[in-house]
Amino acid sequence: MRIAITVFILIIFFGSASAQDRFEVTLMTRPKKERIPAKILRIKKQSSPIILDGSLNEPAWEMAETAKNFQQFFPDNDVNSDLKTEVKITYGPKDIYLGIKCFVEPGNPIVQSLRRDFFSSRNDNISIYLDPYDDLSNGFLFGLTPYGVQKEGLVSGGDNVSIVWDNVWYSKVKRYKEYWIAEMRIPFKTIRYNDQLRQWNIQFDRNDLRQNERSTWTRVERPFRPSNLSFSGRLAWDSIPPTAGTNISIIPYTSGSAVHDFENNEDLDLTGSIGADAKVALSSALNMDLSFNPDFSNADVDQQVTNLSRFELFFPERRQFFLENSDLFGDYGFPTSRVFFSRRIGLENPMLMGVKLSGKIGEDWRVGLLNAQTEHKILDDDDDIPAQNFTVASFQKQIFGRSSISGVFVNKQTLNIAKDEDEGYEFGELNRYNRVYGLEYKLASRDNKWEGEFNLFQSVDKDASDFSHGAFISYNVRKYRLLWSHEIIGDDYNAEVGFVPRKGHFRFGPSLTYRFYPSDLLINQHGPSFSYRTYLDLEGSTTDRTASLRYNVNFMTSSQLSFEGNYNYILLRSDFEPTGSGDEDALDLLTGEDFEWFGVEASFRSNIRRQFTYEISLGTGGYFNGTRTITSGAIGYRFVPILGLSMAYSFNNIELPRPFLDASYWLIGPRIDFTFTDKLFWTTFIQYNEQQNNMNVNSRLQWRYKPVSDIFLVYTDNYLPSNLKAKNRSLVFKISYWLNL
Repeated sequence: MRIAITVFILIIFFGSASAQDRFEVTLMTRPKKERIPAKILRIKKQSSPIILDGSLNEPAWEMAETAKNFQQFFPDNDVNSDLKTEVKITYGPKDIYLGIKCFVEPGNPIVQSLRRDFFSSRNDNISIYLDPYDDLSNGFLFGLTPYGVQKEGLVSGGDNVSIVWDNVWYSKVKRYKEYWIAEMRIPFKTIRYNDQLRQWNIQFDRNDLRQNERSTWTRVERPFRPSNLSFSGRLAWDSIPPTAGTNISIIPYTSGSAVHDFENNEDLDLTGSIGADAKVALSSALNMDLSFNPDFSNADVDQQVTNLSRFELFFPERRQFFLENSDLFGDYGFPTSRVFFSRRIGLENPMLMGVKLSGKIGEDWRVGLLNAQTEHKILDDDDDIPAQNFTVASFQKQIFGRSSISGVFVNKQTLNIAKDEDEGYEFGELNRYNRVYGLEYKLASRDNKWEGEFNLFQSVDKDASDFSHGAFISYNVRKYRLLWSHEIIGDDYNAEVGFVPRKGHFRFGPSLTYRFYPSDLLINQHGPSFSYRTYLDLEGSTTDRTASLRYNVNFMTSSQLSFEGNYNYILLRSDFEPTGSGDEDALDLLTGEDFEWFGVEASFRSNIRRQFTYEISLGTGGYFNGTRTITSGAIGYRFVPILGLSMAYSFNNIELPRPFLDASYWLIGPRIDFTFTDKLFWTTFIQYNEQQNNMNVNSRLQWRYKPVSDIFLVYTDNYLPSNLKAKNRSLVFKISYWLNL
């Protein structure tokens, strides 16, 4: 089977390569009337100093070339933008400057709040996508709202944007009656780039919710996103860009905490710590991140969910050390079977230090090397958790234009395990080592129509070794998308530092989406989608089968409506308690029993441009040997731009035949979000989880007193909902400072 899979991948590899060449030839030989004209913006060295004051009155702006004549992206991408936008660009010895003028209709801007890292689709804003590698795959995002709120992010995989990345840049916004002006200063030290290239790629993306229009400098075809770098225009430098020079940043921190564990009757624990992160640019495109005694107490709290599945749930990484170039480490495999999942590091014992090397070498190569060490944790009951070392090595080679081939090696090594004469090296359920390695090929045609992924990974530990393989290929054009995917994971495949909630199966299935674009003034887009998925065990017996038919309607107002019908079949491979209650009296469904059922669901999201917004979803149908009714959604009201009130909720009601127990769970999460300025935020998030019998309060005050320099005060409390008796409570103070050398 391994040989067959390897041969299959090679066939697809070379076949897709030649196919992509044909697609590129086809694209280049289109008749001229069908070609999308390329736009070029020339960037010249500034002729005079520029002061960020929200007015473009310096002589340097008069000399700078202007990007204009934006194309509408929403509601229609076949016409010019109704609102005029002009962007000027220049540079100095240390910085890139942008001067932006956004014309508006009379009235106040529509924004959600003054909080950093806003969502582009829900706020008036202008965003800039830079591709300084000229690979149409990796780049940077910088954005501003009319209130001067910043966001920055990383682009990977051609159009995937992560806005959790932070770095230093400067801006000033000033609003006028008929337009607003934004000025940006982006240091060369902030971005990674090829300092030998005189051609970069650039795109400007503007959203104006009052006009209900989103526009881009160069036309972006439906159904793609403005972040798709393959639609960007060219940024032509008048000479080779300046080098960033010495580029070292040190971010020291100090923190103190008070923790009281009432459940275990422990005394108040007062602790303090110091540590530091550092960023060292080894070249203009290659960076080293260092972290000593890291403290992640200020990271955003996870949004809880009711878990009624048979498998582990995925929660995204939020810690800064792991975020830059995270695709080089964490994107191997499918979302349901990742080779590396950074949240495994420091899960049980704190992380002592970490080092990460990541970035670009030459024009086509990207590399990543990560090593992290956790401490040996001594527990009160004379038990302990051994120290562990984690290593990830990765490379990526761009081929055939936008496609790539990449490889990864992951090693988890358990340290300071005493040797037992009878058992050998053992420590409970821990392996002394666990390793995973493999290759992955990603297909991305230049015309964006074809996308695919083909991978093969092998795991090795002291007891066993096994493999996993996955593949998908999709064809995506304006009116429809076709997709096929399959995956096989061996019984003994063991990626301990990955996310693989399910093993020992072969999964396959197609999906189809069709889109209509009516010309009326009510609906912008609508159409059906169908997906089918089957799981087989490795002996060939069907264990799961799902099919769903969905119809989506997107309105001109930004409201959305959908209906779905679904079918499910499950053959249990292990005992399962369907209510997930943890009740000792609850009966299990037994291994070998099978169940099938049907269900329906409808959902609606209101106009996101309003101050009052809401979402609601209703579903009902079978559930194993009983029935299940679900309702979920969210409501919110914004006192723009200072205060936002919202509440997410879900309710699950499970009814099973006797002697099985019924169950019902509420999950309610009110949030109060004060954004006093674009640098001072206070958020209180309360989560009542009936399934976990817990009420959690997380209140976080953040003051960004300098770029990427913060003061945090974080209060966390957990209660028993029945009597509000405290389980544990903590208060954390942390201050960090970004120092450029």
